[in-house]
This record gives sequence, C-alpha cells and structure tokens, in this order.
Amino acid sequence: MRTRLLALLAVATSSVAQAQSFPTSAPTPAGFVPKGYYQLPEGRATGDLNGDGRPDVVLALAPTASTEAGPVPATNDNIPFPRLLVVLWRTASGYKLAAAARQAVLCKECGGVFGDPFAGLDIAKGVLSIYHYGGSSWRWAVTGKFRYQQGSFYQIGETYTLSHINAENCPSLPDHRPGDVDRDTNLLTGAYESVKVSDECKLLENRRGRQPVRPLRRLVEYRPAP
Repeated sequence: MRTRLLALLAVATSSVAQAQSFPTSAPTPAGFVPKGYYQLPEGRATGDLNGDGRPDVVLALAPTASTEAGPVPATNDNIPFPRLLVVLWRTASGYKLAAAARQAVLCKECGGVFGDPFAGLDIAKGVLSIYHYGGSSWRWAVTGKFRYQQGSFYQIGETYTLSHINAENCPSLPDHRPGDVDRDTNLLTGAYESVKVSDECKLLENRRGRQPVRPLRRLVEYRPAP
C-alpha cells in the first residue's frame, strides 16, 4: 500500500512539474501555455517592454477544470496548479521566456461575491499593468505596475481604490461616495496621492506626499493585496 501511494505521489509531482514547465523559446506565444492551462479572457497584452522595438507579449494563464482537484483554493499558495503570468520577449525568430510568476494573478475565488477578480493586462510606454477588481457591495480595485530594469521586472507603482457601489455620491464631494479610499503610489520616488472619505461624506484625507523609498519588489514575488 505504501509503495502504491509513493508511486501515485511521484506521478502527481511529475505532472505538476510538467504543467508548470516552460520552454526557453518557441515560435509563437501558444508554445508557452503549459498542458492543462488556458489563456484567461483579457489575459494577453502586447507591447515593447525592453526597448528593442519589438512587440513583447504577456499572458495570464489559468488551469482548466480538469486540473482543479476539489474545491477551488482561496489563494495561489501551495496549490499544484496556480494561475500563472508569463512574460515573453519577441525575437527575430519567435519568442523567448523572460519571466514567469505564480502569485501575480489572483485565483478565481479571490474576488469574493463579485467572482473572478482578474480584470486584464496592459502595456504602455514600457510599463506592464496588472488589473484586479472584486468584492461585494464594497468593491476594491488594485493595479500593479512593473518595468524591466537591471535584468528583471520590478514593481514601480500601485493604485488602490475602495468604494461602496450601492451608495450615492456625496453632495459635497460629487466625485466620491461615503467611505471611499483612493491611493496611488510611485514606488520609484515614494511620491503618493491619498484620498479618504468618511461614512458621513467628510473629507478625512486629501494628501500628496512622499513616503520612504524601499527596495523594489520583483514581479516573481508580487501578490496583489485587496
């Protein structure tokens, strides 16, 4: 019995490794989608990320139903088939693997009552943006911004908002609802803008400032925090 269990474990471990392995290069982006995975809706962005003039590609991938064993986990932590973010350099002959992250795309159930929180990707002016949106009556949105520098992708900015979708806009603050939170941070310089509104529609904070600059987090270490 123990031998059979060990054999099954070995097969499962091998399958997991195979599902998350990537070639170093391939003729098309489809060649980097592991077996048992598919591209999420809005899960593709194209643009020059390394300044060579070629259109690079970023893919957000999710496991198919056949690779999800039991209930869908609440996070990507310690699960055999997490969602994946794959960054590909465009080359003269095809594509080359630049980076792969297993925490950067939140899981299907991480959006709460709203559902799948993944909201898309974008590349503009050499910056990759990863969008998430979720919640219930209180809706949050998180955008992580990344740039390739010093041989890796680093998070250079973050935008966070929280708002009650069923509340009416404040009469004295027509652009906000009671309890609104808005914060935008430039992690390169530490500069930030922050707005907070009370439940009584009073402006608690409307500030521009500069926070201490900390070591930048790499894309492979990034996990959105609603």
